[in-house]
Amino acid sequence: MQSGLKYGSLAALSFLASTITTPAAAKSGTHPVVVSTWDTRASSVQLQYRHGFMDGGGFNLVGYNANFSATSGKLSAQFGIHYLSHDEGEDTPLQHGLSATATAVFAFPLAPRFENGLPRAALGFYVGSAPTALVSGERNYLSVPLVFGLGVPLSPAKAITITPWGELSPAVNLDTTIRPFRFEDQDPTQFIDPTTGDLTLDVSDIESVLAESVELETSMGVGARAGVDFALHLSDAVDIGLNATLSSVGTAFSGARVIYVGGGLVFRWDDIVPAVLPAERRLEVESCDAIEQRFRQCPNRRLWKSPEELSAEQPVSSNPPPAPLDPPTHAPFGTSESTPVQHAAPEAPAPNDAGPPPAASDPAASDGAPAPVAPEPEPGSPVPGAAFPPTP
Repeated sequence: MQSGLKYGSLAALSFLASTITTPAAAKSGTHPVVVSTWDTRASSVQLQYRHGFMDGGGFNLVGYNANFSATSGKLSAQFGIHYLSHDEGEDTPLQHGLSATATAVFAFPLAPRFENGLPRAALGFYVGSAPTALVSGERNYLSVPLVFGLGVPLSPAKAITITPWGELSPAVNLDTTIRPFRFEDQDPTQFIDPTTGDLTLDVSDIESVLAESVELETSMGVGARAGVDFALHLSDAVDIGLNATLSSVGTAFSGARVIYVGGGLVFRWDDIVPAVLPAERRLEVESCDAIEQRFRQCPNRRLWKSPEELSAEQPVSSNPPPAPLDPPTHAPFGTSESTPVQHAAPEAPAPNDAGPPPAASDPAASDGAPAPVAPEPEPGSPVPGAAFPPTP
């Protein structure tokens, strides 16, 4: 009875080692697309779905990305988490997996920008990684690719962007191969004490069983992809993206061909960085304090002086400025300069109830003769009734 239990325990350990999985085959090209958006103007989040068509099977991918833009508007750090399902066909079980992506996307404008900061043409490239694990009851493998890509975002209008792109992805693949453990003829005597009949298994024995049953194999391969992305800019905060990708499960299109189609929704939770906006829009979103602080951080700041510095450089005089002089007053002709001229208003005549005085009778005027005219004074002769000018 005890001997049966002992052999049963060994058989159970062997069965456990043999049923963990069957030989697997890790392949390149199973990772998701690592670029969620080519727009590096503002930080954003994205929800996306892609379906991959292949002979006898396919892929389904659902992902969430969080993107963070630099203040220059030329770099976007993109992080994503993705769920994958892979059906290889041929009565193989459906594989489920997860992938985490981390990518740096650079975009350098090649043409002027629109008023919203979107470049009419740009040169973009990216580098990142996307470790991907797919597991099932029989097939399990892990692929760790290093992704390099190049794209050219083109915007014929500020509401649409078309981006053709391509990538290479050298990857390290991990295959887990587990073989059934087999007892040799002398194996039972190694685990059973002949004197007591007890089963003796220590840690080294278990490690030996696993070492003979489990084999880890690594391989390397280079995958390749190409695609085109369409982005419809509904506003400065919302985009709708559509994409199509040609890929393969294997090394550089040598394996099963996969065609991905999908789409996503991009929401920018942050404002567009001021560095990509024209001056009039850039100043609208900045406060006066921010403009002053930015001015003080300019590289040419040392060549300019603030109002405080200019006022500090001006010397302060201890003597007050002299009071302005009154303009000189000239005495009119016929008056003395030593006597000030007083301009008094003429007195109004006293009212007379008896009416105006009667006109004086002039015998010459009554006879119709003209009135005598006084002769004009000769030059240099004094005018009667006028004062002589002062003698110099």
